[in-house]
Amino acid sequence: MCFFMIFIIFECRKFHKNATYLLASMYVSWFECFLATLIILPYKYGIINLAEPTQIFEGFEDLDNYLQLEELNLKSIPVLIAGFLFWHYLAVVNSGFCVFLIERTVATVLFNDYESKNRPKLTISIVVVHQIYALFLAIIPFFHMVSFRDFLGSNAFSMFIIIPHLLILKYYNTQRRKNMKLAKNIAKNSLAAKFQTEENVRSITLAFRIFSIVILFNLVFLTIIYLGIAKVPGEKYYFQVAEHMIFFGPIVLVPAMISSEKDWKNRFLEKLRIKKSLKILPEVSGRTQDTTDEYFKQLRSAWA
Repeated sequence: MCFFMIFIIFECRKFHKNATYLLASMYVSWFECFLATLIILPYKYGIINLAEPTQIFEGFEDLDNYLQLEELNLKSIPVLIAGFLFWHYLAVVNSGFCVFLIERTVATVLFNDYESKNRPKLTISIVVVHQIYALFLAIIPFFHMVSFRDFLGSNAFSMFIIIPHLLILKYYNTQRRKNMKLAKNIAKNSLAAKFQTEENVRSITLAFRIFSIVILFNLVFLTIIYLGIAKVPGEKYYFQVAEHMIFFGPIVLVPAMISSEKDWKNRFLEKLRIKKSLKILPEVSGRTQDTTDEYFKQLRSAWA
């Protein structure tokens, strides 16, 4: 599903290329999780042992029962690599949302020519900031710089900041759009500025739906984790459920996100050959068609 979603995101572009990169990177990073899981499986089921076979490790953090390696060896290095890949996957996803807010904020500030003017330095900066932030978030739990409980708490706090920020951006762009449509302001703004404002409102509305789905998923995940940390009866099962939620999350998230956008849904069904009668011109993406329609709509409004 992640494989399909990556192609759908690029074929039916609903965001600027900078935002498209951020969204696609979240799905690409899932393959890190897949690879990490494959590496960890032999250790998890006792095929390869780093400690005594009778010593069992459960949960995400147990300061009373942990393994301290005297030296790195060929048996321990793979599981360390897998651990970092796992944390990096989660970091790419979480940092992607934060950097997306920055990108949409920049689009709001540069509303006159954000879509029409090519800014390679800005694109490179967004990529670099995203990767550095993801690396930072991955290193913290990997080296256990803070407790797992505090790390989850900070993650939950950052997720709750996203929605108010999106709402503020949406409100600001909606108000700007209303002002642009006033008769006295029609000639004061360029067509590109009007289009960018419409694009900001549309993309932020779509992003709000996507983020709401992810935040709901995170709330369920964090609730299960905290039940395990609080040692509620059956704690080992909570950690197993949380582990499976991380790995199989795309099975839930991909259909939910695809269903939030009509063009994504149609393209996904077409790729699965469920809707064979669907006709979509490959050279005209959904986003391109939206752009064309918006230009003509604004032209008609300007002449009215």
